[in-house]
Amino acid sequence: MRPREEVPIRRSIAHGAQRDAVVAVLRAFGVGEPSSLEPAGGTASPKWAIDSDRGRFVVRVRPSEFTDIRAVRFDHAVLLCLSQAGLPVPTPLRRPDGTTWLCQDGKHYEVLSWVDGEPFRDGDLDAIAGLGTFLARFHSAISTIPAGKEGILREDHPDLLEPYLARLRRLASMSTHHDQLDRVERELNTVRRRLSPALVDSLPRCVIHGDVHPGNVRFRGSEVAALYDFDYLSVQARVRDVADGLIFFAARRRTALDPCSIRSLTQPFVLAAERCRILLRAYQRANCLTEREWHALPILIRSRWIQMRLRGLRKLEPRDGLEFVLDGFFEVIDWLDRESPAFFERLQTEP
Repeated sequence: MRPREEVPIRRSIAHGAQRDAVVAVLRAFGVGEPSSLEPAGGTASPKWAIDSDRGRFVVRVRPSEFTDIRAVRFDHAVLLCLSQAGLPVPTPLRRPDGTTWLCQDGKHYEVLSWVDGEPFRDGDLDAIAGLGTFLARFHSAISTIPAGKEGILREDHPDLLEPYLARLRRLASMSTHHDQLDRVERELNTVRRRLSPALVDSLPRCVIHGDVHPGNVRFRGSEVAALYDFDYLSVQARVRDVADGLIFFAARRRTALDPCSIRSLTQPFVLAAERCRILLRAYQRANCLTEREWHALPILIRSRWIQMRLRGLRKLEPRDGLEFVLDGFFEVIDWLDRESPAFFERLQTEP
């Protein structure tokens, strides 16, 4: 049985209101009637793969928090720049009026070209190296930054996470839960202190993807063949994408990672030295990490872990929140406290 959070996204839409809505979107973009239409997975927003006489496309509903038109224009301008630079990303279709989005029944739709590839195979060292090379290319591809997403907070900023912690406190009824949530709050404060504005401002910045995980990356052999889902595109510290690469592609987990399950995607992990070394070595052939980036990596990984669990609450029933956040939460924190200083020092100093 699938977890509850996946049902609204992955249910069949062979007929009914959803199909009618998607068909209306396709007509508005000049695509016409689809010959096939099926859900395309994910954990955040509904999307569908469609075939038509014009080719294969993805129809996607943008999450409500990403429907500001300036942000949509930014995302689509970046996609076009990346595509022109030869990176394997989808490009937005234009409607007859020149726009690349459609607001219909209170939802914001986009239609993107189809880019295909194979899923990541856990532990594939050649693919991990390919990801490192790809991220370096991605971070160097855009020299002129489009307008539209200036000054946004990073997704794992403590100011954005504190409301989720407050929600959990209202659910807690046992003293042990309160104690654990107190510790989660201390971790948030640790991130706030160690990932200071001065440190963040000193890190090299560029347009980053912001959500690099196996659900958003496809491969062909050892090379990245497709990159998806660009809601978190923004100008941020480039090492944030590197930290995501280490977490999601260079770590070991209890079970095989299923990108369509929020529980699987956010399960505890332990960084694997050889995998991390391969990814970082490939990245640094083009973009050498600065001393401050090396210093920031373990802090960013800690921050991202907290964000994965707290922001993941959006995709669950409230009654499941405490169990979801606290299950194995401190395994990762304890590993970072105990192992990460020596772990990253070895990665930085070893040839």
